[in-house]
Amino acid sequence: MDHSNPARFVVRLADVCREIGLSSSTFRRMCREGRGPQLLRLSERRLGVRRGDLDAWIESRKIDQP
Repeated sequence: MDHSNPARFVVRLADVCREIGLSSSTFRRMCREGRGPQLLRLSERRLGVRRGDLDAWIESRKIDQP
């Protein structure tokens, strides 16, 4: 693993949902519909998201204020 590139770090789905304030089911549905970052299967029962993908997705959600 490239430890020099934090964008490649993987964040567990539970931590992602806690960070962004959405339920796991809502966030997973958004990702499945193409409205969220790509999910990674870490194990049979654990999902995650690359830090860089999550940060880019959050940035894309900005609303321009007048």
